[in-house]
Amino acid sequence: MQGFGATGQNDGMDPLVAPVAALSPWRTRLGSRTAALSDVGGIGLRRLAASRVLVVGAGGLGAPVVAYLAGVGRLTVVDPDVVDASNLARQTLFTAADVGSSKAEVAVARARAVDPELDAVAVVGSFTPELVAGHDVVVDAADSVLVTRAVSDACADAGVPFVWGTVLGHDGQVSVFRDAGPDGVDFHDLHPEALPDEGSCALDGVVPALCGAVGAVMAGQVLALVTGTGEPLLGRVLTVDARRWRWSESPVRRGPASHRPVVVAPARTDRIAPSALAARLADPADPVVVVDVRTDAERADGVVAGAVTDDAVTGDAEAADVVVYCARGPRADAWAAAQPAWRHVAVLDGGFEAWRREGLPVVNGLMS
Repeated sequence: MQGFGATGQNDGMDPLVAPVAALSPWRTRLGSRTAALSDVGGIGLRRLAASRVLVVGAGGLGAPVVAYLAGVGRLTVVDPDVVDASNLARQTLFTAADVGSSKAEVAVARARAVDPELDAVAVVGSFTPELVAGHDVVVDAADSVLVTRAVSDACADAGVPFVWGTVLGHDGQVSVFRDAGPDGVDFHDLHPEALPDEGSCALDGVVPALCGAVGAVMAGQVLALVTGTGEPLLGRVLTVDARRWRWSESPVRRGPASHRPVVVAPARTDRIAPSALAARLADPADPVVVVDVRTDAERADGVVAGAVTDDAVTGDAEAADVVVYCARGPRADAWAAAQPAWRHVAVLDGGFEAWRREGLPVVNGLMS
């Protein structure tokens, strides 16, 4: 990895942007504590003022990122969602008064309240590759595998580095990806196999303070990249275990030149349409075991008739096919991929949401 010079400057990573000619008195005062760092100084603050940063996602990670980006020249925040009361404990940009408002618009308003000279734009919608143009660095705070792959490809095509972070439960990760150059890496080098989105804060929970910790590190990576100071996490993944509050680091190495995957679901997993499963369940001559891998809270809204929990799948499954479902599919994919090779498992296409959408029978309670 890159080394350090006598001043602490990162010898192997040039600053991303040229500095502005001068700072206003307000910007000088706003960034005075940052400029006091010996390896940043006034020129680093002027580089920050010239930077153009795109933040994808204004939720648990995006909120602290935006809060710690005071001093950037232009900030674009992208998010299609609105603020919900369940967000407030971990998404510290928002208050109860913001419930129902656009996350992107509120985030931009908060950033402008801190720095009235900030050029800030809210994009109320999903990420599209065209948004990368005109930015020096992208922050992927959407915490979605599908969005991250789209960001990774768009940034590789545009030659723009991006900062990535993820949190779920008690675990978080941060890294920096830059596809350019022989030593560059992108998200596909970390996960060369195509993966579905697995889990969510709504279903699996998250430690609120973990969002702030990971988001703060992500914002720090932006400062390092823009000013050329310190050693950004390029080629390294920083992992935090919030159960024991331990941090560890692992390397990411360059993979094959053409390794962008095109398959989202694990290749070995078959799919079955809701109507096809309903037909099989109605045929006593066609035995099938239906497994529900959702949480108890989700099951309270109803289950597929005859479904069992995953721990109830024993020897009975040897004589019958197994169909597994979750809310939409990703958790069912993961469960199916972990089953022994001799067990034939199919995933209910679209999950329980698709089953219910098609008006198929729903009952209360799982089979014992």
